Amino acid sequence: MTARTHPGAVTHCWDHLVITLRTPDGTESAFLSLYAIAYSATLGAGHVAYLEVASGPGGPIALTLADDPELGRRQQARLAAMGDERMRASGDPVAARFEREPWGPDGFGFRIVAPDLTVQARWIPSGPPFWVDGQAGGFSDEEDIWAMFVEANAATIAIDGRPITGQPFDDPVWRPKLGRSLSSAHGAFAEVRVVPR
Repeated sequence: MTARTHPGAVTHCWDHLVITLRTPDGTESAFLSLYAIAYSATLGAGHVAYLEVASGPGGPIALTLADDPELGRRQQARLAAMGDERMRASGDPVAARFEREPWGPDGFGFRIVAPDLTVQARWIPSGPPFWVDGQAGGFSDEEDIWAMFVEANAATIAIDGRPITGQPFDDPVWRPKLGRSLSSAHGAFAEVRVVPR
């Protein structure tokens, strides 16, 4: 028996890491959506992150950070075309350096260094990774999608060394796609998107 070759074109391959934090009263205090793009037919490769903090060191923050601002603009346009204007509304991407902190006993993370701020994000997994097969409309009618999901019931975001108040929460928005809820701090590693057959 041989492995099956998917006939569709690969459009993207990346790690997509997310942290959403809420305060005890249910207010969203921070949101980070980070793409570590290994390959994209339309975007190129590199890192793009959207950061939103309700109360940062100098006030509210809404920034797109990218190691290549042009890559950041292309990702902003891609998400806007999908109906998500959140990243594009943050304005022109800010050039930043992305440093991955590899997976270890205390989780994994990224350090993002921009001219005016440093972001430290940590995910502390609450269980082993699990594989998700989103073929045949499992996630989208436009793309077959696979990924290794990691759920983190503990996560932190710090801006210039100052931790942002808030905790991840159980997010039911995932139930229609996964058949279960998922922590608002999670990662989709080796997420591959392919044009359906």
